[in-house]
Amino acid sequence: MDIIKAREELIHGKTIYDMKLKVADYGRVSTDKEEQLNSLDNQVNFFKEYIDTNPNWTHIGSYIDEGISGTSIKKRDNFLRMIKDAKEGKIDLIITKEISRFSRNTIDSIKYTQELLNYGVIVLFLSDNINTIYPDSEFRLTLMASLAQDEVRKLSERVKFGIKRSIKDGKVGGSHLTGYYKKNGKLTINENEAPIIKTLFTMYSTNEYSFKEISKHLASLGYYTKKGKTYSEPTLKKMITNPRYKGYYTANLSKITDYKTHKKTKIPPKEQIIYKDNKGNVPAIINEELWNKANEVLQKRNKHWNKVNLNKENYIKEKTYTSKIFCSEHNTTFIRSASCKRKNNPTWQCNEYLRKGIKGCISPIIKEDILNKIFIKQLNNIINIKDIYNSLLEQYKKLQLKSQSFDLNNLYNIKNNLLSLLTRQIITEEEYIKEKNNIDIKIANLKADKQKININNINNYLNNKCSLNNLISDYTNIFIDNILIEKINNNRKIIKLIINYKFAKNNECVIINL
Repeated sequence: MDIIKAREELIHGKTIYDMKLKVADYGRVSTDKEEQLNSLDNQVNFFKEYIDTNPNWTHIGSYIDEGISGTSIKKRDNFLRMIKDAKEGKIDLIITKEISRFSRNTIDSIKYTQELLNYGVIVLFLSDNINTIYPDSEFRLTLMASLAQDEVRKLSERVKFGIKRSIKDGKVGGSHLTGYYKKNGKLTINENEAPIIKTLFTMYSTNEYSFKEISKHLASLGYYTKKGKTYSEPTLKKMITNPRYKGYYTANLSKITDYKTHKKTKIPPKEQIIYKDNKGNVPAIINEELWNKANEVLQKRNKHWNKVNLNKENYIKEKTYTSKIFCSEHNTTFIRSASCKRKNNPTWQCNEYLRKGIKGCISPIIKEDILNKIFIKQLNNIINIKDIYNSLLEQYKKLQLKSQSFDLNNLYNIKNNLLSLLTRQIITEEEYIKEKNNIDIKIANLKADKQKININNINNYLNNKCSLNNLISDYTNIFIDNILIEKINNNRKIIKLIINYKFAKNNECVIINL
């Protein structure tokens, strides 16, 4: 829409109802309660009828956000889709019930209505009788939006007061919790969902299953989230750490620091409210012993992963051949063995051999060092490590020179500024000479460094990083699909490695005499 032309037509007696416009409507409810959703249906029907009765208007469609707060735009997918469509020229006019449905954030209300106006799209707030095509609408909009925002602030304060009162009375807060029904601040066990919690804690406490494996098992039993998806690792982890499942009352775990953005922060453990419930408001689904055991497993795993993060290179090396080597007799994977005796000389052996010994499998035990030599030889054929090293070294030298030039320029600028300070008598001649001499020494040192770049540190770093040993993990991960181990003439000492590549039809055979 041409806003200037439309405003001229309005001056001469036309109304927006006389203009041929592409019209959309926007509706939102802040909860997904049935009565609110019914109210939303009524809104949609009203808007459709309102638009369709005007022969000059074409109804483009309805944009609806269900169960979404009005204080933040980020999660309102249909609102953002409407803005995008408006910018693309698909909409001339947006009709909404009131400013609080559009946004309760004053800044967002003004920002988006102004942005839409710049694209020739006007917004009509029916209940507030505000039409952004009129020049005075911004003042009225600011006033009304500020009132709506202040109402949210007051509501936030009332909610906080209500939460404090509920905590004092021992009433349970929060939203739906898997395994329970919640009514009047009291939890009762949901017998249909309780098995999910029991299965999770029982399996995890054995330290034999990952969250991913437990999620798959729950799915095989027919347990999914309310959205019909498998349980994610963060969700299961959150369940494991929730004390309510062992019959504990919890409150004051987090707080909203900004009512406009709904940003949450964790409350320090000392200030949290957690105690064993004796009022019958939080019945236990599992016993305390099982809860503690599962959380001990979680803490141990977290510590393990923290160690892994501290020494990623060693961890990656340990996983180089994991799920890559297979025994031809049992089609089971080879497992890495690096116990105390083999710490510096790890080996790989069939899983059946590890479980049952030589009675289970007579496939050979292969030293990791032998496997590394095979793949280093392959890497040597496809990579010129010297060229890579020299190229990286040259790049480093260029960056060093660039950095030194930048530092030199800064020193020259400081020196010039000193002279300016002296001429304006802000510093004395004695101060000027002292500072100038210091800068001259720094400049001389930098110029000397420019002639001889210290590359000892980078040399050591590159020698380590460009080692073929450190590239094996990447190579096997990218190029190798699997490695099949076969004995030749049933001899454990003479074996054949059949290497199957991801990007090639042919495989490669390597004979090894152990």
